[in-house]
Amino acid sequence: MNEFTNQYTNFDVCFDEVIKYLNGLNINAKKIDTNIYFGYSFNNKDYIVDIVSPNKEKGYNIPYILVLPKEMKENAMMAVEVNNLEVENYEKLIMDGLKTAQDLTKILHEYDNPILVPILPSVPGGRPYFQQLSRECFDVKKDNPYYRIDLQVLNIIKDAQEKCSKINSINEKIFLRGYSSSGVFAQRFSLCHYKIIDTLCIGGASGSIPMPTDILKYPLGVFDIEELTGNPFELDEFMKMKIRYCVGAQECINKTNTRLDEDGNYAPMHDMSYFDRSVPIEIGIQQRQIFGRNLFQRSQKQIDYMNQMGIDISQQIFEGRTHNNSSGHGVNELGDEFTRNVYEEAITKEKAL
Repeated sequence: MNEFTNQYTNFDVCFDEVIKYLNGLNINAKKIDTNIYFGYSFNNKDYIVDIVSPNKEKGYNIPYILVLPKEMKENAMMAVEVNNLEVENYEKLIMDGLKTAQDLTKILHEYDNPILVPILPSVPGGRPYFQQLSRECFDVKKDNPYYRIDLQVLNIIKDAQEKCSKINSINEKIFLRGYSSSGVFAQRFSLCHYKIIDTLCIGGASGSIPMPTDILKYPLGVFDIEELTGNPFELDEFMKMKIRYCVGAQECINKTNTRLDEDGNYAPMHDMSYFDRSVPIEIGIQQRQIFGRNLFQRSQKQIDYMNQMGIDISQQIFEGRTHNNSSGHGVNELGDEFTRNVYEEAITKEKAL
């Protein structure tokens, strides 16, 4: 891997800029110690938003956003989603993360649960691809502030849960959601840290579904997961997760003009098996050889295979919908309802246990 330039941010300056931006929107944001706080209201419910600065002692060198309902339910299940945006400006990353947090709060507002958004970095050239937890993320050297970004996110989750527990009891497992790149991150994070996840809720990432099998290497399999993470893969623990996918039926319509399929035609833009920055070329080829070149046929074969293994996984296809809302036929509003239903399923099953 080519070692990327260290673009680590001065977060004192970064947070001052974020406060200026928020105050310009008439949001009364204040910096207390090293964090930013402000109040937020939606649908007659009040929240405290905490933008938390990196904390090396607690094991994370990236910031995160925590949205806490003032009336947080007992044993609430935290909903977690990382940011999708790729840009080297951390102020923009934080603003994008605030939009993610706001959207997720609106979708799940009736449940009075905390919302957590770890803010993943971007680096010049996009390698490692942190937003998709690419294989190269595990090659980052230990003295680099972005070493083992997956462990940093894990430490952020633990830190946020500790903050929540000071208000009310918190479920030890999380609801991990993502769409597109954040969905890819979520599914790959689950290969490494399945023990803390109750439910995966993923949209727009059906082209690169990972399998709990040693037929494929990471990020599409677990053949070398112990080599990368230092921990053996435990299938019995992985199988305790519920996994729910959604995808637009027209996902393959938009094509890239830089990546070709096996026939020399332009590949679907959002089929990550053709995107070497996300999936190494040889692993993508192997996945398609085993499960098929068509995204929908391939994902269904994988889901059927995992169902036969006893894994609780399913996929919903939205007819007439594409990947992005810019087309006017995206999946966002349907995806919001899907997320709400999957979260309801998660907490209902949790109460029944």
